[in-house]
Amino acid sequence: MLHISRLSLSAFPDSPYAAELERGVAKLRFAPELEAEYVRAHLMDNRTLVRVASTFSVVLTLSRMAEHQLSGNWQPAPMVVLGFIFLSTALLAWLSWTPSYERRYLPWARTLIPVRNAIAAAQVAIAAAGGQPEILIVLPPLIMGPFFFVGFRYRTGMLTGITTTTSFLLATLFVDLPMPVLLRVLSLVVVSLIACSIAARHMERLSRTSFLETGLIMELAQHDGLTGMKNRRVLDEHLVHLWPRASRDSRPLAVLLIDVDHFKAYNDRYGHQAGDQVLRQVAQSLESLVRSPFDILARYGGEEFAAVLYGITETQARNVAERMRRAVQDLGIEHRGARDHDHVTISIGVAVIAPTTHRTPRGAVQLADQALYLAKTQGRNRVEVMTDTEYQMLVTGVFVSQPPANQASQAS
Repeated sequence: MLHISRLSLSAFPDSPYAAELERGVAKLRFAPELEAEYVRAHLMDNRTLVRVASTFSVVLTLSRMAEHQLSGNWQPAPMVVLGFIFLSTALLAWLSWTPSYERRYLPWARTLIPVRNAIAAAQVAIAAAGGQPEILIVLPPLIMGPFFFVGFRYRTGMLTGITTTTSFLLATLFVDLPMPVLLRVLSLVVVSLIACSIAARHMERLSRTSFLETGLIMELAQHDGLTGMKNRRVLDEHLVHLWPRASRDSRPLAVLLIDVDHFKAYNDRYGHQAGDQVLRQVAQSLESLVRSPFDILARYGGEEFAAVLYGITETQARNVAERMRRAVQDLGIEHRGARDHDHVTISIGVAVIAPTTHRTPRGAVQLADQALYLAKTQGRNRVEVMTDTEYQMLVTGVFVSQPPANQASQAS
């Protein structure tokens, strides 16, 4: 089992999760993009509670309205207030059950719940002064709800709790609520507000820490432990998702397979730790050349790397591959075990194809593999490119340089 506390967070300079964990969560605020991601995750995690709380509030408000009607105490002002409370609560309950919950619930809730609770607290004070002291039992749920049951974070819950308490106190200035009752209720409300604030702050710190740790673990699962690059699984999944997009948009794809030349000989001569360092240096050189949003670079296994470049022509793909080759060569890493050169080099096979719906990415990877095989047999430290011409002749599972004329192309 992975223990985040045992990791050196500085080893992940490009991870926003590691950066926030290192900074700490005491301020309960992340960088904007990560904060938005956390808010969405927090809201979805609390959806069941929001639904239950909203539905319960609707039922409670309806029962209060029915009580007014059955008692004959039909006064326009209280019924208008109860009507607003009912409509606002019903809207939030409806949003919690719709597909638009993630986008629309929180913006509406941030406005409606503080206003609704403030009005409800004032009505509680008026009703209690009018001979219904049992209604005071509603105050604690009005304080606790925004902290734990409506999807708010600590700061918003705290603001709503203060607004609710202030509204109740202001209402008591205009009604004849006995002082002993007021003091007891006030002490209960203040204690509830303080206790909820402490508990909610602690829970949000735990929630934010868990969110960051989960995000970092997911990142680690997608990265190669030695080089820090994306791993083969991520690249394969990316290619599968990118394939139909490229087909739909009529954009070409380039698949690059990159192999460190004579790497076994390097390990035998200089040792595996030196070999690991070479792979890290090569990875850093390659990463600087793959930066477009839809492109990806990954460690493919052993001394092999792979890249997928979106919407790129044969000439552009060849140029990128040549820059990669020169970047590694310019590192000038000594390699006296190589037969062809006295420094570390790479060979690159490139497949540039136009994806179609009746073929899968496996053929593109195989074509790049065949181009890499050709680069290595032609002397290494070179780039070989294959295109749709060779792709149409490709037979899955084998390398075919010159297939028989009567051999039909086979979909991959």
